[in-house]
Amino acid sequence: MRTKNENQFEGRYKRFVWDKFMIDPKFELEIKFESRQQFKIAVTEYGFKADKPVWTCKNDTKRVRTVCRDSCPWFVFASIERALGTSDLVIKTMHDVHENCNHAWKNKNMTSTWLSNKYMERIKSNTKMPVRELRQTVYEDYKVEIFEWVARKARAKTIQLIKGSTEAQYKKIWEYCNGIKKTHEGSTMEVMFTPFRLPTSNPRFMRLYCCIGPLKQGFKDGCRPIIGLDGCHLKDTYPGQLLTALGMDPNNSYWPIAWAVVEKETTEQWNGF
Repeated sequence: MRTKNENQFEGRYKRFVWDKFMIDPKFELEIKFESRQQFKIAVTEYGFKADKPVWTCKNDTKRVRTVCRDSCPWFVFASIERALGTSDLVIKTMHDVHENCNHAWKNKNMTSTWLSNKYMERIKSNTKMPVRELRQTVYEDYKVEIFEWVARKARAKTIQLIKGSTEAQYKKIWEYCNGIKKTHEGSTMEVMFTPFRLPTSNPRFMRLYCCIGPLKQGFKDGCRPIIGLDGCHLKDTYPGQLLTALGMDPNNSYWPIAWAVVEKETTEQWNGF
């Protein structure tokens, strides 16, 4: 239970409201933050909104101090208030006036991670957004110039968050094969992988063969007895080859029969297919 003294301090400090801060980004004395992370994020957003090169010069478990450039007296200092009995940070002292600091045309706080979270929805609607377009968008919004490699890395991080990492998807390949077999009777799903090199290591994917039962039966029942073979390159994080077997239905349209993902297109892979 809280003591009378703790309840008194609880009512003394105002809790930080994010929506209000984003409309009018400014700090006030005795504002309470839930964590150091929340305070640092607020400082970063303030720097972008105010076009000032602010940064965190002191950061430990109990206190955080953020300043502007060396010649500017602006600073905000927040630390844990022991009387509250929590890990909340409270702004204790500050000087909210900027002097002798110009517009921050290149802000180091504008990292690829921050850009990825900020422009998630925009990149999600166009995953092939050119890097120059992303850089132009950031400049129009914040009047800040970012390097090309930062924008490229931010776009890559966003796409990975949207689609999931390639490695995580490969780990689900056996789950995918079992799901196909359960939902499509008569399907053939085969996975080939390298053997375990060490007892603690994971197997390495090599090939996947897929022939879905209804497509197989549809070819036997209604397609012409013609099978065409083709292959193409897969250009992604892990490149390879896609091999396909196609038939022709009564409307002279392609009918997919089977396909396989292999490491390269050679006689061995075609014979296995």
